[in-house]
Amino acid sequence: MKSYRLWFLLAILFCACEREHPSPKAFLTYGHPAGVHIDSDKLDELNRKIHGGSFGDIHSLIILRNDRLVFENYYSNHQRSDLHPVGAATQSIVSVLTGIALAQDSTLGITDRIVDFFPEYSHLFENIPQKDQIEIRHLMSNTSGLWWDEWTHPFGSEENDAYVMSKSDDWIFAVLATPMIREPGFEFNYNSGNGILMAPVLEKLTGTELEQFAEERLFTPLNIQNWKWDRIPGGYVNTSWGLHLRPVDMAKIGYLLLKNGRWSEEIIFDESWSFGSTRSRRNVSSLFNYGYFWWRFTEYSNIVQSLRKNDVFFSWGDGGQFIFVIPHLDMVVVTTAGNHMNNDLMAMEMLRDYILSAVLDRYL
Repeated sequence: MKSYRLWFLLAILFCACEREHPSPKAFLTYGHPAGVHIDSDKLDELNRKIHGGSFGDIHSLIILRNDRLVFENYYSNHQRSDLHPVGAATQSIVSVLTGIALAQDSTLGITDRIVDFFPEYSHLFENIPQKDQIEIRHLMSNTSGLWWDEWTHPFGSEENDAYVMSKSDDWIFAVLATPMIREPGFEFNYNSGNGILMAPVLEKLTGTELEQFAEERLFTPLNIQNWKWDRIPGGYVNTSWGLHLRPVDMAKIGYLLLKNGRWSEEIIFDESWSFGSTRSRRNVSSLFNYGYFWWRFTEYSNIVQSLRKNDVFFSWGDGGQFIFVIPHLDMVVVTTAGNHMNNDLMAMEMLRDYILSAVLDRYL
């Protein structure tokens, strides 16, 4: 009788563990860091430092390598089931959705001019040189040429254009009414308004409301079952900073990019989009370049100098929301955090000093 009870308890425990592990199609199996040539002692040290507050208010850290989930931990009372605001990393997911839309209809193109998508605002394009030359790709590379400043002054200041937009009852108008300061395509200028315009553009490209499109073409195939997407006046989803996801589902997005648009046996978007959207298109500073709503490190960044190849690309949400993808190491790293009032670059320090340095075969 005792042996039967023991067998029964073990069976319950086994089933519970099986339910906790995502199915192969939904995600990856767990693996020990040492099994994928990662120094587990280094990760243990990082884990202690996060718990000790050395990297500010970190909420989660997830590491994938070689098709294994090798590290997943939550901090400051956060849990796996919690939805987390991903901030401006929303734009990187919008970039993925753009690739899916392009794969759906070959007649679509990122060189289409946005003036054709906003007939109700056509008067805002009149008699303003170059504004009618803005293309979808200019929005995605933050080279629209629109006058915009949201980095000089903090969000909450009347001199911050993103904040002023957020207080408007028509965000689309607030962006399109902005004067031009440069011809499109030449100069990087970070502009959350560019991201906001992507919702109506993509809805008119696909003929589907964007959150529904995301659910059908991205979230459901990746088994992302829980999310929240804030909306702006007029009903569009906030395609600049409005998406909330579980960190483990952020990791799925990174893994999809790592696999060049393929999920299990399904092709979510063409592999050319993975390279085309994440490659460097504009220089931002001595440390950062920019693609289509994805960031890159320059060759001068000390984060990539320990790697044999600089192919890292990443989404970047304010406060420390990151999806790092390192193709040549077959690796994805996700962090979420609340480092809004100090330094959201702490995640990059973790990446450089602990995570990448823990990869034992990074020089091979």
